[in-house]
Amino acid sequence: MKKHLKIIMAISLLSASATALSGCGGAPAVQASASAATVPSVKVITLSGAGAPGASGKIAPSQTTRIYAKNPGRVAAVNVTEGSKVKKGDVLVQLETDDLTQQVNSAQAALDQAQAALNDAQNGARPQDLQAAEAGVAQAKASVDNANAAVEGAKAAFDLATKTYNQVKNHYDEGAVSKSDLDNATMNYDKAKSGYEQAVAGQATAKAALSAAQSKLDLARAGATAEAINGLKARANQAQAALELAKNALEAASIKAPADGTIVKKLIEPGEMAFTMMPSGTELLVMVNMDTVDVDVSVPEDMVAQVKEGASVKVTLPSIPDKTFDGTVTFVSPVSDQNNNTFPVKVAVKNSDGALRAGAVAVVSFGGAQQSRIELPKSALVKDGNGSAVFKVDGDTVHKVAVQTEEKNQDWVYLKGDSALKANDKIVLKPDEKLADGAKVRAE
Repeated sequence: MKKHLKIIMAISLLSASATALSGCGGAPAVQASASAATVPSVKVITLSGAGAPGASGKIAPSQTTRIYAKNPGRVAAVNVTEGSKVKKGDVLVQLETDDLTQQVNSAQAALDQAQAALNDAQNGARPQDLQAAEAGVAQAKASVDNANAAVEGAKAAFDLATKTYNQVKNHYDEGAVSKSDLDNATMNYDKAKSGYEQAVAGQATAKAALSAAQSKLDLARAGATAEAINGLKARANQAQAALELAKNALEAASIKAPADGTIVKKLIEPGEMAFTMMPSGTELLVMVNMDTVDVDVSVPEDMVAQVKEGASVKVTLPSIPDKTFDGTVTFVSPVSDQNNNTFPVKVAVKNSDGALRAGAVAVVSFGGAQQSRIELPKSALVKDGNGSAVFKVDGDTVHKVAVQTEEKNQDWVYLKGDSALKANDKIVLKPDEKLADGAKVRAE
């Protein structure tokens, strides 16, 4: 049967010694050796006995979602904190919407004008309508002139902001300016870009209004043709599409939860800018779903053939020694790890009561009768000449034991060959560099 590591204690290693001061009235140091020294407490693990073939790994969320803003904007409110439970559709972050609301209103007005022109063309014009159409053309031309001037001004401001941003970015890369200077330049760039885009949009709206006014006048003079009516319908459809885009941008300012989950990181505060393009996307929140968790383990080559996708397995945690969880194998990699000949395996475990936490060590038992190998955490190993050793705990004394190991993964190794280590032996998990063979310790 296989043997696995079972963590039985979790206590920080204390400093190795402290000389007792005389004449201070304090309690004397514990006498643990020939010299006065404080007996260090150590974090101990037990090499477990026989069990079903299995592997150890760590728990990970089944789903991790990083929340970004779809469009740049200043944060008006953050409605969650770390640890908040959210439902799909909940508004997590609200961006400012004044400019977006104005764009929606402008697009709605353009649609109303296009629809009115279409209606007039279809209904025919009266003399007073002709006069009104002529006045509308004159007014629309004035609006176009104003919009053209606005675009020129906004373009100049945008060009200047772009040039300034590039200069500040270069200085920042050279270490000549601070991150705050870069953020200010970026914010000014975004504002100028938004202003330019709004001016261009306003220009397009003004031109569309002029075109609609001119078409209305032409129709009033010559009467509507089928071709003219089709053109007005196309403009109305275009205006409708522009309105939908503006509404979508307004809706996107309310950043919502894409699924149920728990907020584990909050990286934005009200008043800060949420960037989406330059200099890089701003991660606003990180959300995980822990209703089902994954246990990622590595299985040796001689065992992987026994592990099948869809198979039921048992999962135990050293931190919850009296409970066993049911799991299902959801993935068996066909490719071994590049650093060793183990194969990544993923096991899904339901976590309805929330007892399983990401990052916790778990042991997956796959069943069967194959003999297992003892696994050692790399954090228990110390250098011993040209090899490795661990500190075996015997009562209140530690003894340095040389070991031979074989790589398993980045955190674990297999015990190899004959060794003084056996099942149910206790070893120090993270030995201090001052710990020596024969030292007295206290395992708590």
